[in-house]
Amino acid sequence: MIIMGYQIQLSTLLSIIPMVVLGFILYFITKVLLQGRYKIKVLNTIFEYCFILIIIIILKITGIISGNFGATSIFAGNVNFSFTLFEEGLTTATVLNLVLFVPFGFFAPLAIKKLREKWFYGLLSGMIFSIIIEFLQSFTGRYVQIDDIMMNTIGSFIGYEISCVLSVLIDKTMKRG
Repeated sequence: MIIMGYQIQLSTLLSIIPMVVLGFILYFITKVLLQGRYKIKVLNTIFEYCFILIIIIILKITGIISGNFGATSIFAGNVNFSFTLFEEGLTTATVLNLVLFVPFGFFAPLAIKKLREKWFYGLLSGMIFSIIIEFLQSFTGRYVQIDDIMMNTIGSFIGYEISCVLSVLIDKTMKRG
């Protein structure tokens, strides 16, 4: 499958399903142990699963999962950083960075109730996740750009806002019906 000039192999996406299932099982067990009770809310569980799936897909697409990690390039001073905004202009990769994080922002408040309290939490969660990814990419030899952090954060916030608007609309229709 080719999206905007980028080839995404279906087999690659399907290969992460076992990791997603394992990650969700570990997450669910941890959640049950921390809460001290075994109470399943089906919709919340689905949202949590989707959120974990989105995180793993993002980590796979950005090269963090199955990346070739090494500190040699960092110690040698061969890390590729760019702190210039839109040095190459508004490219397809820049737009894809924005689009990639919209699902993260959408499912984050649905999976983590604390993020629903303030819009700033939604913005901050996307920014922190993006900074972590860019930091880890410096160990894989990938190019680290401030544009990526900015576009990922904006994409995450767009998804967060869509989620909040839909939640309000659903709540209003549930109260009427």
